[in-house]
Amino acid sequence: MPYNTAASETNSDVKLANVDIDLSETDVIDSVVSETIGAAVYIEGELYNNEYATISVTTKNNGEKSSEGHIIVAFPNNEEILSMEGSGDSVELYPGGSSIEGKDGIEIDSSEYPFVGLVKSGWETGKNETLNLKIKPNKGSDEVVFLVRAALKNDATGNYERYPSISDDVDQQGWYVYKKSIGISGYPDLIIEDISWEPENPHENENVTFKVTLTNVGLASSGNCNVKCYLNGNEISFIPVSGLEAGSTTFFTFNWISTNSGSMDLKVVVDSEDQFFEFNEENNEEERIFKVISSTTSSSSGSSSSSSSGGTGGSPEPASNVEVKELAQQFISNGNHAKFVFTKNATSIAYIEFDPKKTAGKTTTIVETLKEKSTLVTELPSGKVYENTNIWVGNEGTASPDNIENAVVGFKVEKTWIKLNDVDSSSVKLWKFDDGNWVELSTSQTGEDDDYVYYEADTPGFSTFSIMALYPEEDPESTYRALANSVEDQDSEVVSEASGEKESDVTGSATRENNSGSLKKVLLPVFMLAAVILAGYLISRKRN
Repeated sequence: MPYNTAASETNSDVKLANVDIDLSETDVIDSVVSETIGAAVYIEGELYNNEYATISVTTKNNGEKSSEGHIIVAFPNNEEILSMEGSGDSVELYPGGSSIEGKDGIEIDSSEYPFVGLVKSGWETGKNETLNLKIKPNKGSDEVVFLVRAALKNDATGNYERYPSISDDVDQQGWYVYKKSIGISGYPDLIIEDISWEPENPHENENVTFKVTLTNVGLASSGNCNVKCYLNGNEISFIPVSGLEAGSTTFFTFNWISTNSGSMDLKVVVDSEDQFFEFNEENNEEERIFKVISSTTSSSSGSSSSSSSGGTGGSPEPASNVEVKELAQQFISNGNHAKFVFTKNATSIAYIEFDPKKTAGKTTTIVETLKEKSTLVTELPSGKVYENTNIWVGNEGTASPDNIENAVVGFKVEKTWIKLNDVDSSSVKLWKFDDGNWVELSTSQTGEDDDYVYYEADTPGFSTFSIMALYPEEDPESTYRALANSVEDQDSEVVSEASGEKESDVTGSATRENNSGSLKKVLLPVFMLAAVILAGYLISRKRN
């Protein structure tokens, strides 16, 4: 059994496994200086990912004293050599690319891979010499491969006795070697390899598209996990990511609209909920800083750019009241029909379209689904609200009646909502807040599928809207007007009867006139009160 020298350093408390590699020759000749060469490799029970292996190679001189001996360990896969030490006179590293000499004595200008050589002068009989190396596995590799050979000088002949003397493998210098390997098992290890965004210098109220690149640098497949993205400490994106094979890369994108200018701190966290064990749990976060340019600063930079573009516009709605946004961009030019389609289906608005009267250039349309009614209105029209929404086209005035015509809004309503609220689909209408008042828009049903009913509404422009269903009862104001008119009609009949009497019957006429006035005074409040009660009852039913 060859002599084993334990590794001088390990990287954990795991008990080392002693793996002996028998390099002894058969048919040993008495005249050789060294008849046995032994190598012992020490590794942990399992080698994981970026851990290192400690390799220890020992050679024993079983012959007479040798003036010089060598131990050579090479790494054909170019593993990184972290440290080296030996019991001989010197230990030297020859990196890949070094000038070395081949077996035939020809100079090799550039070696293919690194190797370490130990030199021992005056190698005594029965003496062991050991070379210890600490090696880091290559990224993504499943084994560490190393080549071992040794030589002692036979001073009687002047030749070197080399071991192995014959083998199936040779190193880059042409000498026979023992080829050995250490298998590597491992855990997954997800890292955020890159974060980028477009545009690189976003402006206030402009859509920003972020791209996050993930890589599994571990040695095993990862499980499914979630990635969370935070901006100035607030979560803005939550993305599920499927498992990644070892060494593979994936990416995802998400959009965000900058409602404020200034410096922004973006932080991305992978496997945010610790859904599986990783080799390194400390490399799951990455941060980037970028700056959003104020729209005021942007607009003051020159009038030429503002006059040639419809712009990105903006929203006066507070961000705290916006549940979700979606954007679409088009080039608006006079005479060409413009249509903005919202393909992400983030809101109930499917598209808007209109005919431009003027060229506005590249224009962004923003659709906002609101958490409550818009802060720009005091109250909503009576009805069952499906969704309150804002639509902003370009800069202020881009979509005014002076600049566009034939504008429509395409939207959809979930069938489950219609059913749960016992609503007639034909009663769904789009309302627009215009000049301080709610205006019901002409709305028509355009189609349906298994999940939605689709509608289209004509609109004079774009601002704050409400999608709602009206109840089948009469409008309270109409009921009130009808009752009031009924009272007036009855009162008129009394007056007409009075005017039909003889003029000479002054007393009777005056009496009837007085009776008519009395009747008017009595009946009018009664009908007015009835109208108010009925109107209140209808409004109460609608709200419930």
